[in-house]
Amino acid sequence: MIYTYLGPAGTFTEAALLQVPDARDSKRIPAANVNAALEMVRTGEADAAMVPIENSVEGGVTTTLDAIATGEALQIMREALVTITFVLAVRQNIDSIEQIRTVSTHGHAWAQCRNWAESNIPQAEFVPASSTAAGAGETRAMRYSTLTTFQPISSHGMIDMTADSLVPAIHPPP
Repeated sequence: MIYTYLGPAGTFTEAALLQVPDARDSKRIPAANVNAALEMVRTGEADAAMVPIENSVEGGVTTTLDAIATGEALQIMREALVTITFVLAVRQNIDSIEQIRTVSTHGHAWAQCRNWAESNIPQAEFVPASSTAAGAGETRAMRYSTLTTFQPISSHGMIDMTADSLVPAIHPPP
């Protein structure tokens, strides 16, 4: 099987895909966006796609719903639930929470952590990223401090999480 998913590597969508029994041992292709992932299935470049369809805080992912509703018909085969835990991951040269000026993450992640961020890092500006993993990549490239997940990103070696003790883990509301 060839799977595609909303990339880059390290996204929650990839974590969901890895719940599919044969996905770990199959070819996995990250897609730049939901439309690209679904188009790969429609054209036969991939056998299946894992894309986000719902978020516990923001509700339905309209980009996905719109992409499924248009174009050649696709069938939803299964769903995967991914438990999300956020940590504030920063570059190693950040020594205190007061030094954080910019937070880069996906809008849905920001929605889940916004209240915490406004209370604890009010000086930080939010900069949208295409995914939490992309926000981590921005941090690694030393562009931003980032609010992102400890897992699954650390398993891909995308970001050094040694400074994650600046703040406790942030859990989304039930």
